[in-house]
Amino acid sequence: MNLLMVFAVLVVVSLSGYALYLGLKLRTKKAEREQQQEVLAEELKGRHAHYRNSIRVITSAIVAEQVSLTEGAIRISMLVSQLDISESEKADYQVFFQLTEATSHIPILEEWKKLNTLQKRGYDQEREALEETFREFIENAARKILGRSEGVDSEPLFYSVGEGQEEN
Repeated sequence: MNLLMVFAVLVVVSLSGYALYLGLKLRTKKAEREQQQEVLAEELKGRHAHYRNSIRVITSAIVAEQVSLTEGAIRISMLVSQLDISESEKADYQVFFQLTEATSHIPILEEWKKLNTLQKRGYDQEREALEETFREFIENAARKILGRSEGVDSEPLFYSVGEGQEEN
């Protein structure tokens, strides 16, 4: 009976030790997972800040007429789709999505290069007409977005070249 009792105690001690080992291992894994989630959350936060700054720069370029409305709308639409924003904020970007959708049939990149001059001219005229239809709405939305983000960054959004510089 003593031998049986010693064996039972050894089994209980062994199982308790193994349970403690598994508990510590689980706690370590949980801490690692939480740390990874924090790192990912910070990375996502940084990425979203970069997207918002890019949107700010593009809207500034739209207002300054340094980028076509279509190109600006496409870029902003892509960036906004990566953000988790409220429905009310999404409304501020709706016009960019509308112009992007209206011009989505126009070939880009390699497909554009394959077009002949007459086809390109036709698409350009169509794009310009669509841009003119959306111009006021796009520019107003861009100004609204810029106004909301004023004071976020004190650096200029773009630098003017040649204007206001004195010649030596």
